[in-house]
Amino acid sequence: MKKYLYLPAIIILIFFAFAVNAQKEVSTNVTLSVEGSAKIKNENVAKAREEAIQNALEKAILEAGSNLSELSVKDENFQLIKRIIVQEQDKYIAYYTITQESRQEQDFNVKANVVVASAVLKNDLHKMGFLHNNLKDKNKVVVFLDVKGIKSYAAYSKIKKILQSRVNLVKNIYPGTFTWQEAEFEIEMAGDPQSLGVELEQNAGCVLEINSQQPNRVDMVCKL
Repeated sequence: MKKYLYLPAIIILIFFAFAVNAQKEVSTNVTLSVEGSAKIKNENVAKAREEAIQNALEKAILEAGSNLSELSVKDENFQLIKRIIVQEQDKYIAYYTITQESRQEQDFNVKANVVVASAVLKNDLHKMGFLHNNLKDKNKVVVFLDVKGIKSYAAYSKIKKILQSRVNLVKNIYPGTFTWQEAEFEIEMAGDPQSLGVELEQNAGCVLEINSQQPNRVDMVCKL
């Protein structure tokens, strides 16, 4: 009898895990509808289909990168981004579904819904310096917060709620990667970054480190 009593609890835990993952995906992924095409060579339709899919995935990554960097895909400055990010296609594609495919003479065409891991892409574009060079507001201050030692989702949620409740300090929060016992946040500040650091130390139990501080960027590490 006891075995059956445990079943509802197990089902609830599984449902909670899926809900957490779904919430994380919504905040870190973007879905794009794209088309891809490829030439059919030597009547090798299977190869042309694969190339058309790869073409669609590449277009999705480039569109996401263009939206994040505020640069046109045809912009000369974007060509450097293109050469870098298309080489790591698997890194930026969460998953995709083919919604339509067809052959027209010597061309194979596909339509796809592609889910791009925008948080990963955005993080790489930051590292390459393509995002901050295009900020419209030169006075904007951004804090990159790396939280380490997270023992549970409740601990992660507590940090997030603290950030969301400090409206006098925090303007916008962009969750980044969320891996085992570690989470990253990009925080657009409305107030003083030092005051935010004090809040994290006093209310989140952070042992805080400031790795670098620039006029428009502060890198913080919170160790729980």
